[in-house]
Amino acid sequence: MSGGGQRGDAATGRRDNDGRRGDGAARRRGDSESTETVSEDSGLNPGDIVVIAYLVIIAVLILIFSRRIEYWAWLCAAHFVVIALVISLGKLADPPIRVPGSPPLPLSPSPSLRVLWFLRGWYPLLLIGLTYKELTYLIPRIHPRDFDAALAAIDFRMFAVNPTVWIERFTWPPLTEVFQLTYSTYYLLPVILGVVLWRKKRFDCFFFWVFVLMLGFYLSYLGYIAVPAIGPRFLPSIVEAQSKPLTGVWCFLPVRQMLDRAEGITRDCFPSGHTEITLLVLYYAHRFHRRAFWWFLPFGIGIILSTVYLRYHYVVDVLAGALVAAIVVVVAKPLFGALGGRALRRA
Repeated sequence: MSGGGQRGDAATGRRDNDGRRGDGAARRRGDSESTETVSEDSGLNPGDIVVIAYLVIIAVLILIFSRRIEYWAWLCAAHFVVIALVISLGKLADPPIRVPGSPPLPLSPSPSLRVLWFLRGWYPLLLIGLTYKELTYLIPRIHPRDFDAALAAIDFRMFAVNPTVWIERFTWPPLTEVFQLTYSTYYLLPVILGVVLWRKKRFDCFFFWVFVLMLGFYLSYLGYIAVPAIGPRFLPSIVEAQSKPLTGVWCFLPVRQMLDRAEGITRDCFPSGHTEITLLVLYYAHRFHRRAFWWFLPFGIGIILSTVYLRYHYVVDVLAGALVAAIVVVVAKPLFGALGGRALRRA
């Protein structure tokens, strides 16, 4: 028995050494964080709590403005069904990774456990899209006033011109084409960063990133409700002042129309979610995976520049998005810990 134990210790030691070599190799490849993983305890994690808090807030708003919302009962019921599913998933999905102090786990977790663990990690990204589409219906009923004129006036006071009108002197069909395609990558960058962390089994960083992402998205969604706006390309005074339409080379118009159909008129300008989430992707990619950061950087710069160039946003939207991103960065770690998340080393 002792010989077996020694062989086991020796094997463990070799694995530990390999792990250290792996960490070093990962750092040489550009990772700025350790690859050691930390499991989430069974139950709600901080990302789950953010999701539940947002669903409850929107359900309360639906109840308050139920006289204006035809399907208020169905929407409230749907919110509480989703909350129940999130709670159930947290209780059912024990982590399939072993850390010191956690109960023994089988060497090969069952397929059902792996599926539950995957769902637990990735379901928030599905909810981002569903809760966004809900805003198309809810915002005009909860806050039926658009603030486009006020936002345009703030831009005009800052620059003495309408920025989208002034920028049109620099419009060029090939540049417009590139900016429209780059603008569309906004939907991919957060997911790609999550995939990178998941594939490297850095579950501590992955769950922290999902928490940050949900916090960022849902703060911007609440901003859309508080300050509804559809953007300068729809404001009559700016549309009349534009001297030429945006044109691309090949796929500018189809891509723009596809995004318009997918998003709908959601009054989602203030704050600029494209700016906020892109800055969060760049910041945490720089901290968690330096190599990914350098790949993301040109896309991130292009996304932020394209928000005004393509006439989707006012400049004040971009500034507000940057401010919300900074607030999220400041509060994320202490709030993550306060909600029961494990501390990240040097993150």
